[in-house]
Amino acid sequence: MLTQFGATADSLSKASTMMFRIGTDAHLYDDPDDVSIAPLLDSKFDSEKCEALKRLLALIAQGFDVSSYFPQVVKNVASQSVEVKKLVYLYLLHYAEKYGTGQRPNETLLSINCFQKDLGDPNPLVRAWALRTMAGIRLHVIAPLVLVAVGKCARDPSIYVRKCAAIALPKLHDLRLEEHTAAIEELVGMLLKDNSPGVVGAAAAAFASICPTNFSVIGRNYKRLCETLPDVEEWGQIVLIGILLRYVIAKHGLVRESLMLTADPLVKHNSEGEDLEPDLAMRKPLHETSFDICTEIADILSRSYLEGPDKHLSQLGLVNRDSLGLDSSRVTSAKSNDDVKILLQCTSPLLWSYNSAVVLAAAGVHWIMAPKEDVLKIVKPLLFLLRVI
Repeated sequence: MLTQFGATADSLSKASTMMFRIGTDAHLYDDPDDVSIAPLLDSKFDSEKCEALKRLLALIAQGFDVSSYFPQVVKNVASQSVEVKKLVYLYLLHYAEKYGTGQRPNETLLSINCFQKDLGDPNPLVRAWALRTMAGIRLHVIAPLVLVAVGKCARDPSIYVRKCAAIALPKLHDLRLEEHTAAIEELVGMLLKDNSPGVVGAAAAAFASICPTNFSVIGRNYKRLCETLPDVEEWGQIVLIGILLRYVIAKHGLVRESLMLTADPLVKHNSEGEDLEPDLAMRKPLHETSFDICTEIADILSRSYLEGPDKHLSQLGLVNRDSLGLDSSRVTSAKSNDDVKILLQCTSPLLWSYNSAVVLAAAGVHWIMAPKEDVLKIVKPLLFLLRVI
């Protein structure tokens, strides 16, 4: 019926699309070459600079290389407009590592002064953007400046800036600067003591990447970390649970009452009507029973947590217990050890987390460290997890 008015389905579809695009930046993706970007970047009006920077970001999203605009973009980092600064830093974050590999080292070094100025900006977002960009530039020559910037931001009053400082530490560590290792680890320890769960989660990820075996840092903050664990963001909880579990195993060993160190867990849980001899399984050869292998797996598990899994995952067969170097002094009790009690207590609420990976991590702690009579509490969360999946 609409054809009598000169309207077709195709024209109506185009009109509808245009109506939905009004007030958006969708037009930036239409024709990337219809506007000269360079003059807009040099404009004295912030609105035109924003238009040019948005067009550059649209080109980046489409896979175009717009690194040739780097000198003009860097100049605008000194703009007083927060909107312009945000767009400039989004551009710089994309190309930071590329410039750090030596393609534009001189221009990158000239921009460092601007970034250092922005570290003192009253707006915490600007401070965080400046730090993220500096940390993304992988140049050894500016590593001391980045370390100073991270140290300054690690003491910043803004939670977001401190979190960005924690995220920047692994990037700085990747430069393999041996002379700064102690300073970087000190910053990791300081951020682990932060009052904000968001910062603690980022610091835990930094610890796992930088100094995963420096358990003295964890020991000084163990109780605080356990208390903070339920409030950390979900993916940070997974990392932090692994760190705390490794610390407890390294310090105290495995739990004597756990299923991992119980030689006959299945025999003791048989019903009273079954007349089984408890010592029967212990008298059987290793290849005829699966009970004794629990102890061997526990030994490998302990070493796996302490030295890394790659070396020991291939040893899940018949292993020599003495060759693993574990003795009775490396076994503790969940009933008398406060560190184990705190870890089990703080991970119990996480068994009902909405994140399945958190549930599995918390269940792993209870399976390894909880007394065998308390392991049943992980059954329902795991079954519920299977139902959800």
